[in-house]
Amino acid sequence: MASLTLRDVPKRTVDTLKRRAARNHRSLNGEIQAILTYIVSFSEKFDFPLCPGMTTEAAEDSDPLLALAGKWEDVRSTESIIADIEGARTMGREVSL
Repeated sequence: MASLTLRDVPKRTVDTLKRRAARNHRSLNGEIQAILTYIVSFSEKFDFPLCPGMTTEAAEDSDPLLALAGKWEDVRSTESIIADIEGARTMGREVSL
């Protein structure tokens, strides 16, 4: 098995990884391996490039779910949509938007 070294990882990222590892009953190394394995297998399964600078067009070409993003159109105003949602709620705890 190969070894990797990461340098200059932000403290916040390391802290988050440590919390995730504890929550998942893994070592920090085990958590990072699990995340990398999941992301790489996902990218291969859906032929999704692992490139942060990927264009929207490339993302839409490689992932049909991303092609739907930002495509919802509605003639109603935002206030009207919120009023419809609030009107459809059942009685329960008080919620404010």
